[in-house]
Formats: sequence, structure tokens, C-alpha cells
Amino acid sequence: MLVLLAFIQSAEPSAFRAIFEDRPRQLVVRAQDLPKGEGVYYVFSPDVCAIRKVWRGTVNFRGKVYDFSQDNSSGEGKALYEVPSELLTPQDFADPTQGGQDPVWKFSKPWDKVVSKTFSIEDWGPLYFAFDEKGDSDTLMIRMSIPSGEPMVEYQSSNTIMGSGFWQFNYKLMRPPAGGFTGFLGVYSPKLAAPKELRRPRLFGDRLAWFDAKGPVEVRYLGYRMEKAKTVVSFRVGARTVELSGQDSGGGLRLSYTAKTAGDPLILKTYQKNYPDLQFGPTAGAKQEVLIR
Repeated sequence: MLVLLAFIQSAEPSAFRAIFEDRPRQLVVRAQDLPKGEGVYYVFSPDVCAIRKVWRGTVNFRGKVYDFSQDNSSGEGKALYEVPSELLTPQDFADPTQGGQDPVWKFSKPWDKVVSKTFSIEDWGPLYFAFDEKGDSDTLMIRMSIPSGEPMVEYQSSNTIMGSGFWQFNYKLMRPPAGGFTGFLGVYSPKLAAPKELRRPRLFGDRLAWFDAKGPVEVRYLGYRMEKAKTVVSFRVGARTVELSGQDSGGGLRLSYTAKTAGDPLILKTYQKNYPDLQFGPTAGAKQEVLIR
């Protein structure tokens, strides 16, 4: 197995699609080679057509094709740029049955529940709710509800096939309701033939990035291509085609965006204190660059 992993990592491509950091279909780009086998990477989200993270380091390859685990690949090293993505962490849910570093909630009777604090959603793309569940009898119900308790999103968890003593990773895409949302997220046990346990509940996602004067603009990922030593990512923002590439710039990473076609002026929100939002004029060839260090 170690030999296989070493071969896979030595043959790492400049760009590849993967389930990455609990998100499907991500585009991971190795934009710059560094000594000792490290690199400068960025991960591009096709769902919002924007860069979610830039880091200096390596990729930790995990998953069925690498080590037969339920985990998925992630970036390791120093984050240089990262869009905030967490809406709820384990600390945002009601007091656990068992506290400590890794708190656990226990369901001992029907309709026991674990409920989050109230939160709001505005200008978010895909959301993902993830948690670990122990107990192979019955499933848990997940609800995202408005303050009155009326559920806007509802689904049942999966169940472990390994036995009652194993933790099962649960993970699901949850599209936010149109027009924003304010409410809470709850995990319930409608039926309970035997006790169940819950840990690490978290809600996260990707921020909408492209806006015009009216608000968020619809986006569509078109693909990527290699041009000599760089990766060029293409996507549509409204009626305009935009291309993105990243190049070495004296130890940093220079990201270049070019609007290839004319159209309404666009804004790319970075959600970063150190990087202002990027403004694109209406003409074809409108270009913006940002240097990540």
C-alpha cells in the first residue's frame, strides 16, 4: 500500500477533479512547484465558479481509490487565502450529553433531539451538513426549520453497515431555500429501537462570488485546459465568459481573471479583509489580477 501511495503522489497531475475537503466535483490545481515536494495549490469550486482556498504545502490523498477509507482528500500546509465557509460548528449545538474535546450527544428515547442556535443564510451557494452517527438501528431525521418550527429541508440519515459500535460518517448536500433563510437545524430520533450517538455536527458551504448591480449572477463551469505550464479555467458568469489562470510571481501566486466577452459590469467578492473585491468593466478583455502571498 505504501508503494502504491508513493507512486500515485509522485505522478500527481497539475489539475484534477476530486471530492475534496468534504465537497464533490472540486477542481484542484497545482499552480507552482516548491522544494521538498511541496507546491502552491488552489481549489476552485465549480458550483460558485470561484477559488475557495489557496495554500502552500501538499495534498493529503484519501478516499476509496487511495486508502479504502471514508475520508476524502484535503490540503495540508499554510493557508494563504481561504473564504470563510462554516455556518455551524459542534459548539453551535445544544449542550452535549458527554463534553470534552470531542463532544457526543446521545439519543435514548423516541424524538430526542439536538438543536443548533439560530443562524441566517444570505448569498450562499451549496450547503453541506456532516456528522458522525453510531448505532445501526433506525435512522436520524435532519431538519432545517424556520423559527416557528416548520421544516424547509428534511431528510433521513444513512446507517452504518459495520455494526453498532462503529461511527458512520453522514454527509449531504442541502440547497438553501431561495431568498435567504433564518432558523435552526435539528437532528431528531423519530424511532429508536436502540440508543444512538451523534458527534461532530457541522454545516458548511461556499459563498456566492459573482454579482452585478442587481445581486448574485448565475454561473456555469465550462472546464479547464493546459496552456504550457499553466492551467486555464473557463466559466460563464451571466452572459459573459470568464477565464482564470494562476502563475508564479516571485514566491507568490498571481491569479488573473479575464472577461473574454462584453456584458454587464461584474463584481467578484473575495470575502477577504486583505483582498478587495474585484471589479470588471463591461468591455471584452476586462481583466483583474490579485497577488496571493
